[in-house]
Amino acid sequence: MAQAIEPPEKRGYTHPEFFVTTDWLGAHLEDPGVRIVDTDRPDAYQRVHIKNAVGVSDNFYKSGPDRVHVQGPEEFARTMESLGISNDTLVIASDSDLHFAPRLFWALNYYGHSKVRVLDGGFPKWFAERRPVTRATPAIRPGRFTPRVRPEWIATKEHVISCIGGSGTVLVDVRSDEEWTGENTRGTKRGGHLPGAVHLEWKNFVAWNDIPVLKSGDEIRSILERHGITKDKNVVTY
Repeated sequence: MAQAIEPPEKRGYTHPEFFVTTDWLGAHLEDPGVRIVDTDRPDAYQRVHIKNAVGVSDNFYKSGPDRVHVQGPEEFARTMESLGISNDTLVIASDSDLHFAPRLFWALNYYGHSKVRVLDGGFPKWFAERRPVTRATPAIRPGRFTPRVRPEWIATKEHVISCIGGSGTVLVDVRSDEEWTGENTRGTKRGGHLPGAVHLEWKNFVAWNDIPVLKSGDEIRSILERHGITKDKNVVTY
């Protein structure tokens, strides 16, 4: 029996509409205007995935030899079109632990595509409820995606540097403990963290039960407030 989980609209979020439930997806599984994107690793997708879902080869959507920056507009458009995503497509991002689906949510919004939702409970909830899964790759009709950069969705290096030491901004480092201390450099030239940053690993926002879901709005607000992250602050996460 699947773990009982309250729907997003009952968990106190400011924007519960950023999620869809497994019930919703089950009712819209065959809709031609809906594209389910499995953002887990390719090997996990190949083992089994939600029916009609497409898999991604790069769930970081990064470009260039340094693998630091998000793909440029033309490359990102080609990536989305190869997944069958057009300007009017409703994208449902799914994963197993709320790690990669939010990346696609951000990247699409950065490029002006707000018709994207995250599947609440992701693949674990879908699978636990014995909903349709498969190993087959669906036929993909290439889409027509027009990127429209929304600069307010990203903080440039210059902006971050200008914020360091300022009282109105909180820099939030959501990486692991080892990355924060510099023990794990992840291939960068210098390990460590930004001066004055607050360390709050992204895993703190997830309720790690049999089916990982985002913690309630009240729990998240409490965590943020304890770390000085309040509504009156300009917040930059990295």
